[in-house]
Amino acid sequence: MARTSPAKRRVSPEDRAQFRDELIAIARQIYLAEGAAAVTIRRVTATAGVTPMAFYWYFDCKDALLTVLWDELVQESADLCLAVAEAAPPDEAALAYFSAFIDFWLSRRARFRAIFLNEASPSDFQGMRRALFGMPGAVRHFTRYDRLLAQALKTTDAQDPRIEQLRTLSMYRAFGFLHCAVGVYDYDATDTARFRALVIDEMRRCLAHWQAS
Repeated sequence: MARTSPAKRRVSPEDRAQFRDELIAIARQIYLAEGAAAVTIRRVTATAGVTPMAFYWYFDCKDALLTVLWDELVQESADLCLAVAEAAPPDEAALAYFSAFIDFWLSRRARFRAIFLNEASPSDFQGMRRALFGMPGAVRHFTRYDRLLAQALKTTDAQDPRIEQLRTLSMYRAFGFLHCAVGVYDYDATDTARFRALVIDEMRRCLAHWQAS
């Protein structure tokens, strides 16, 4: 008897937006459980019950899908950081956001490595990271942080150059610390806490300096 393939699912134009979310959800489950290498177009579409060609209705390539998954993590960090900042006194909100951003990634070391330290081929991780900074989660993160920095600097001018300068400087410090703590040295809990405290204290003094200038 001839072997028959299971019937493939048909997706109507009306269902396409919802189906895109389904593809993302399938890929997210695989990604979080097994890593980026396990996320393949064939596996994602087979799980969804469609042909691999259907994938290209929504994404140019696998890297585009992975970038969406990364952006969801950035959105998660932005939401958590904002909640922490809103619970802090107004004059401590920017520092609270900065601290929460560091803590978010310290508690998700494997994901930080996968997004910000991974250079494995065939994916263009540098290009993916550049694309990430223009996506909704990253835009939300920077918009919220800029608003808190403006509050800390007591300025109502959204174009005040100090906001961009301070945001850039503080993110360099955050990512520099995370790169060392998670990637280069992979500090244990004791050393992580010690160096984290130094970075937070340095940011506190930096904010105080900029507020006085």
